Amino acid sequence: MAATIPGCCFTTSSAAFLRAGSSSFPAMSPMYAFPAGQDRGMTVLALMRHGEAGMSIPDEARSISVNGRDQARRSAAWLAAQGLTPAHALVSAARRTVETFHAMELHCPMTATEELYECPGRRVLDEINGVPGDVGVLLVVAHFPGLPEAAAQLDPGAELPGFAPGTVVLLDLDDGPAAPGSGRMLSWFTP
Repeated sequence: MAATIPGCCFTTSSAAFLRAGSSSFPAMSPMYAFPAGQDRGMTVLALMRHGEAGMSIPDEARSISVNGRDQARRSAAWLAAQGLTPAHALVSAARRTVETFHAMELHCPMTATEELYECPGRRVLDEINGVPGDVGVLLVVAHFPGLPEAAAQLDPGAELPGFAPGTVVLLDLDDGPAAPGSGRMLSWFTP
């Protein structure tokens, strides 16, 4: 059973406790655009760990803190400063990740899925590969350790950050599916 929120697509029944946030972030064009008429599929991948969360039981119901909201806003501002506007967001269905996405105030559709909750890096790549290939910038908001595992698989030679809450890692992906060795880390930011 799926729950729907305007501007969002939830693929989980546990999303019923979530609510839509406001959206006032200015639209910008991506700096990593490809030539007109060339369908490269997804080019830039932004892997982001959710903002700082408080304690709660069950774990998936943990809400982000005031600091977590600030981390999300600063990470969104950093993406904008890079000239990147996500065309789509793939988000874990846990409350803290969905709240992180809404705190970013981005103008893009979002899909929340339970598949990104407590999953290994390989599962993160599988979920990325399930997104239609016409996404120029994809934002994935999920958890530790799945995100750093996915980043290490995409670019095995990269010196990755520690993925503290709110951290964003940008990767440039090769044509085709997201697979081990198919990406290059461009930069990263920890708020």
